Amino acid sequence: MTLPALTIPQFPLPVHIPFEVHPCIVHLAVALPVVIILMELVNLVVKKRTLGVFSFVLMILLALILFAAYLTGSVDAEHAKSALTQDAKSLFEAHKVQGVYLVYGAAVLVLIKLMSVLIRKTPMRVIFLLFLLAFTALTLNTAKKGKALVFDYGINVKTAAPVSAPEPAVKAPGLSKESAGETMKESPAASAVQEGMEAAAPASTETKSLEGSKGEEAASAGTPAEVSASPEAQEVNESMQKEMQEPMQQAQEALPEAPEAPEASSK
Repeated sequence: MTLPALTIPQFPLPVHIPFEVHPCIVHLAVALPVVIILMELVNLVVKKRTLGVFSFVLMILLALILFAAYLTGSVDAEHAKSALTQDAKSLFEAHKVQGVYLVYGAAVLVLIKLMSVLIRKTPMRVIFLLFLLAFTALTLNTAKKGKALVFDYGINVKTAAPVSAPEPAVKAPGLSKESAGETMKESPAASAVQEGMEAAAPASTETKSLEGSKGEEAASAGTPAEVSASPEAQEVNESMQKEMQEPMQQAQEALPEAPEAPEASSK
């Protein structure tokens, strides 16, 4: 259902309205009608005059907030005109028309509330509640359209620049690992690195061979302590000692015993 377009007379404002204040205002404009409905339903049971007066004050505040939402929305609309697509334009026009109806509806709501307080008749209270419910439903629908303009079409939304991921060293669509390796080998930098590695390979091979020969000589020579500590070396030593001891014993047995020296006479 499309509502006929209404306008609000333009007049110079004494203050400057900053950009992007509209979202802060409309949150209050959406919440207050729900609070007023709850208060009116409670007042039907408790029937407190103080609660009715407080509800009336909130309605006046709601009318002022909706008018401020219209003014701030007009400022944001000037910045959003260049970014509107065809679908966004139709949604934006519906959002704007409903916002104008809410401004006028808030003023009518205040008048009906005032009449219901003065007349204090049940039919007048029923008319007021029905109008309040319709007004709240229109407010929620207008807020839904505003949400779609922001989140679906990105109206007046500043997004950060996307962070570009670092490109891989070798990664191209349609190339296998083998072809990628051949590509790296053919590059000048890869060929220079390969030549340096080939030049350093003979020197490292000679160093390793020298170290290996030294280790083999040390292992083949062995230390005296290691040779003497082996079982075979011990057996050879014991046999040589026995062979040397036998001739010495025979020579000692063959020698004559020396005569005992005479005792010296005392003078």
